[in-house]
Amino acid sequence: MNAPFVLLTVTGALAISVALPRNRPHAQAAISSIGSILLAIFALWITLDDPFEVLGLAVKITSTWRILGRALILDESNRAAVGFLYLAGAFIFGGAWVARPNRNLYYVGLLCLGSVAASFLIQPFLFAALFLEFTAMGAVLVLVSPENPNHRGGLRLLILYTLAMMAILIAGWMLDNLGVTSATPELAHRATMLLALGFAVIMAVPPFHLWLPPAAEKANPYALSFVTILLQSAGLFFLLRFLDSYTWLREVPGLFEMIRWVGIAMVCFGSMLTIAQRTFSKVMAYALITDFGVMLLAVGTGIPEGYRLALGLSGVRVVNLAVWAMGSAKILHHRGDDQFQALQGAAYRSPLGAASALIGLASMAGFPLTAGFPGRWALLSKLAKIDPLAGWAIILAFLCVGAAALRWTNALLGSPLDERVVSSTLTETLFLVGGIAMCILLGAFPQLLYPWVTEAAAGMAQLFP
Repeated sequence: MNAPFVLLTVTGALAISVALPRNRPHAQAAISSIGSILLAIFALWITLDDPFEVLGLAVKITSTWRILGRALILDESNRAAVGFLYLAGAFIFGGAWVARPNRNLYYVGLLCLGSVAASFLIQPFLFAALFLEFTAMGAVLVLVSPENPNHRGGLRLLILYTLAMMAILIAGWMLDNLGVTSATPELAHRATMLLALGFAVIMAVPPFHLWLPPAAEKANPYALSFVTILLQSAGLFFLLRFLDSYTWLREVPGLFEMIRWVGIAMVCFGSMLTIAQRTFSKVMAYALITDFGVMLLAVGTGIPEGYRLALGLSGVRVVNLAVWAMGSAKILHHRGDDQFQALQGAAYRSPLGAASALIGLASMAGFPLTAGFPGRWALLSKLAKIDPLAGWAIILAFLCVGAAALRWTNALLGSPLDERVVSSTLTETLFLVGGIAMCILLGAFPQLLYPWVTEAAAGMAQLFP
């Protein structure tokens, strides 16, 4: 028996099991969340390559699964990343109890988790691009719902990720067959441009963000959160693995400066458009682009502390988006229209839903005492010494996204269009209050999350000496 086989087979079995109980979303959410937690525990703490006893029987689980000439390996270099992935999935699946997304989220979402896990395990790791393409295919099914079967955002996502996969695989072929090193500057330049194209698509760098606004407008907020968390987390780990594996890539002149400029452009673009939106879903779409840009600024520092902050910001995004999506879905489930005027007074109809949505957005902006603040503050102190302009971009993001949060707070607290009050079940109340509390708790005590999340890339010895 080997660990990658167990992980992927059990993930597939869970996907089948949650596909069977139709019209039972609570059971699907519980099975998906508990199963993901158990798989995370397995990935993090199972003894590998050494015998151990279970109920008096000797058991040995190996770390390697060879299939079709490739190796899937779970070891100390990636088990923390795989564990983080499944824990993030468990957190999202649990919150789906409140958000009530379409049922595709559960079984397709589990298959997507397995695909991303396989991208962490595959050797040579260049083949991870194929698994990211499979994940994008699944993401389309998560975004599409019976109410919106023709989904432009999902189709654009699939087309763009296919382009990214082709660019990265061509670059991988060059690396394996043409001997690209720092001593071959022309080949290194071509490979770098191909990789830059691939990662620009994966990280939703404008104009490759075109799938995100229409997806936000049509998809269930929780489904969109799941897709962005999964794809962006996978993309970040993939980028860091490239930087760790190829010394010549880290030595490309101006590489990290270019990453910072891309991050600055994303932050400015996303910030300006966030404040101009008239729909709540598109506010979050452009706030996400801003957040992706901040993460690239962290990678662009080119130092271990910056990489750790990028990982920490990726972990915080799981909480921010889940809290926002639970609240937003609670409001929109009873309103259906997220235009500025339509959400007037929504806080009176669903106080907890409105509070959850606003705190999630405020945390994306980096408000003090929210989960998004400590990482941005630490990054700002690093950038002050490396690139002050990038630091000012983070301040601009705080001002613009924060202004958008205040503007929508004013809308949600405005005069209600009707006097209805939306009741919440005890379970929904616990999830909403728990999400809000976690967002505030991580803002006050970031050490509860950051040190553990940064261990997800501890096996990258070149980036984290």
